[in-house]
Amino acid sequence: MPFNTLLPLIKKTGSMLTPAEFHNTVNVVFHDVEASHYDAIHAGMWESLGEQINLLVNDLENSGQLPLRDLRLLDIGCGTGLSTELLLKTPLGRQITDITLLDTSPNMLMHAEEKAKKWGKKYSLSNSDVNALRGTYDVIIVSSVLHHIPDLEQFLTKISGLQNQDGIFIHMQDPNGDYMADETYAKRAEEYDGIQKKGISLKKQLFSLVPKSIKREANKLLGRKNYIDFVNEKLIEKKAIKHAMTPEEIWSVTDIHVENLPFSIGSGISMKFIKEVLDGYSLTSMRSYGFYGLLKSELEPEYQKKEQALIAVKELNGRHVSGVWIKK
Repeated sequence: MPFNTLLPLIKKTGSMLTPAEFHNTVNVVFHDVEASHYDAIHAGMWESLGEQINLLVNDLENSGQLPLRDLRLLDIGCGTGLSTELLLKTPLGRQITDITLLDTSPNMLMHAEEKAKKWGKKYSLSNSDVNALRGTYDVIIVSSVLHHIPDLEQFLTKISGLQNQDGIFIHMQDPNGDYMADETYAKRAEEYDGIQKKGISLKKQLFSLVPKSIKREANKLLGRKNYIDFVNEKLIEKKAIKHAMTPEEIWSVTDIHVENLPFSIGSGISMKFIKEVLDGYSLTSMRSYGFYGLLKSELEPEYQKKEQALIAVKELNGRHVSGVWIKK
């Protein structure tokens, strides 16, 4: 069962919800709270996403499979709409005339619509999950989404049912499940982690000596309440939980396939698994990034160059994975 790892956490929080209800409620509340600050919080990710979208579309174009006609786009888990915005700037995006933005978070959709109003394209919003959709689409994009989905087989099967023949499926920004145990990746990540620890600034060292209780009070006085606090407050208010969760516990629910979280499945996203489920698709291009455990924008300049060199030769053993598929 995809929710089995969450059962101890459900019990720990005193929740009376079913595992599916618990997962859905925590996800919606978390992303509703995060929506207003999402683009700023994940600024480094947007740079990487733009690069990956451009690379995948270039790969598609070089393979001779770039369609030149009016296309319908579905963005599943659209968040604030930035992935669609980035896609629209590519040669593929210029063929898109109709857009459906789907997200379970109403606040995320509200921010996505603000972007959509400026695109000059026909668009519609769907505050639901993918199972509520009908019809078919030429392009389906899921950005930083697959690792949130407990039952990946069911989700991918639904995507196939929503996709037109010769349709394009794009996914990005998920933990690279096929290379989590890769020795070369582990050595790179360990190397950079060691450099980071040596380079901690004096300011950070001094701040780390301040007792946590004083930090908490200072944050309250400065109005800097952690967004995790707001998530817990809303969940308790909704009677979804009785006892607050730590950030790692919340992320275990929202990022259920991400490794090193106490209650997650933790297996990442496997391209081999996707290929088995989407047996009617062909993989046009697979790319990886985050070769030192972090996104390029978070690396020191020297390592940004190394990261770029590995991206350029299509190394596959990075922290994140992306792909573009064609339904045959």
